[in-house]
Amino acid sequence: MPLIVLEGLDGAGKTTQTELLKERLESRGLRYEYLHFPRFDAPVYGGLIARFLRGELGGIDAVDPYLVALLFAGDRADAAAMIRKWLARGKYVLLDRYVNSNIAYQCAKVEGGEAREMLRRWILDLEYGHNAIPRPDVSLFLDVPFRFTERSLTAPRRGADRGYLGGADDIHEASLAFQRRVREIYLGLAEEGELEVVDCRDEKGDMCPPQRVFARITEKMEGIL
Repeated sequence: MPLIVLEGLDGAGKTTQTELLKERLESRGLRYEYLHFPRFDAPVYGGLIARFLRGELGGIDAVDPYLVALLFAGDRADAAAMIRKWLARGKYVLLDRYVNSNIAYQCAKVEGGEAREMLRRWILDLEYGHNAIPRPDVSLFLDVPFRFTERSLTAPRRGADRGYLGGADDIHEASLAFQRRVREIYLGLAEEGELEVVDCRDEKGDMCPPQRVFARITEKMEGIL
């Protein structure tokens, strides 16, 4: 069964699109499982990642991105056996963020093309090589108008998925300049064939309604959904 990944900047609407994917699978009687990475409730790595994102281990440029990549990769490595079991049982597996997220967010902290490329290759080898986690069948990047990202990240954000912050700010969300660099990395990964871009803009360059974005997602998954 397919392993499907949705990627995007913080506040890009991945949760909304994941819910629409769940509804589509349920309407067709298809079994699925869902995971959001990072898993803040996971042993060992979840708590450390939450502490990092709250800024307790230092600012966004204070912790070596190789070390941060290890934390996020370790979380996925711990979940790999469970994902394989779901796939073997004939279930669709939906993932909110995966390896390309690690690459985009860590490489955006590195200056210079060669240094970024070294880190990119290192993360790919760590996750798919050393940790041997399953490779996705479909990996999509939701490319939203950046002003939509800006509004999403500057407005108050609430919900159960924000509990890991304990009232603090997420250091990955605090800098719009950083988010722009993350987007650049994602688009570069698309050029290299690591994922496909879903353009979430309408004819005027504004954000499309969720159902229209979902239609573009399903176009990318022809033969799977």
